[in-house]
Amino acid sequence: MENLFKKSYSRTETPKEKIVFILAFGLFIFLFLFLFKPFGLATLKTLSQFALSVGFGFVTIFMLIIFKFLIEPIAIRKTQTFGKSILWGLLIACSIGVANYFYAAIIFPQIFIFKYLLFAIWTAILVGIIPVTISYIVTFNRFYKSALREAAILPEEVLWQDEVIIRGGNPKNEFRFNPKSIVYLCSNDNYVTVVSIKGETLTKTHLRGTLKAVESELSRNTSFFRCHKCYIVNAVYADHVTGNIQNMKIKLKLPGPEIPVSRSKAAETVRKIKQ
Repeated sequence: MENLFKKSYSRTETPKEKIVFILAFGLFIFLFLFLFKPFGLATLKTLSQFALSVGFGFVTIFMLIIFKFLIEPIAIRKTQTFGKSILWGLLIACSIGVANYFYAAIIFPQIFIFKYLLFAIWTAILVGIIPVTISYIVTFNRFYKSALREAAILPEEVLWQDEVIIRGGNPKNEFRFNPKSIVYLCSNDNYVTVVSIKGETLTKTHLRGTLKAVESELSRNTSFFRCHKCYIVNAVYADHVTGNIQNMKIKLKLPGPEIPVSRSKAAETVRKIKQ
């Protein structure tokens, strides 16, 4: 168990995944309170039980939105230990407990009593520890299974043509390249720029056409991959990636711009560069 908590843990959530988690957690709080009626809720009328439980659910959702979308992107690194991730989840639960205490104090006006605040925090931890721990364990297992699958993938044999003719779908174009010399290609409106290297000099060739047509013309050269709707990169010249899935970029081995990576292409990009 000690080793488990010290293992590195990567948790990158899309905005959609965050919203689903927030709504599911808020619904869990509402159902738990309304169905089991702890902390004296059973003494209230059914309508009051329902209204109060809904309120606690909404307070929980509000606090999770603040943490997930405002605080977490700044305070949490992309990769940390599994144990620290659990502690972060418990910190969020404590904050929810504080918020729910003040919500209850507004509904039932009372003098501030510190021990009741501690009781509210402890209750939030006890109620929240189940979904928080399950969520982290599921994500942890999914992360390591994905890593094992990637480790089991054998490197692809890179295939090259001696020469490639690039027209970009425009029969008036005919540019001939040694595909090994092409560093990357990018599109801008109806034009494609081919960045190639000769000796130590980078050159740019502009042609009228589409990147989709160019991608088809390069398809027999397996080192090229589409990392973005506007970019195709030669993996030979890709050094490493920076950022996370939401702002990933490719750092080239040669002087030049960092190439943006679409979220949908992130996994394929990492796999191509690691080969």
